Amino acid sequence: MEEIKIDVKNISTQLKYLTNIEGMNMTMLKYTVNELFGKHDSIRNLYNKMKNNRLRVSELAEIAEVLNYELILRKKP
Repeated sequence: MEEIKIDVKNISTQLKYLTNIEGMNMTMLKYTVNELFGKHDSIRNLYNKMKNNRLRVSELAEIAEVLNYELILRKKP
């Protein structure tokens, strides 16, 4: 299983990369999140949140679910 360490400064780039690896684009990702979780947010809203580092943990968890990843908090060594 591949692990990805999320860097808050590059979260937008990292999420785009993960989305691409999973064979999706950001529009497809947002559409799927909206369908799965009953949301109505726009792709522009998602881009703005990522650009301004305003993405909620719950939104990140929804994205992770769609991409088939899980969020894990681990104590630093």
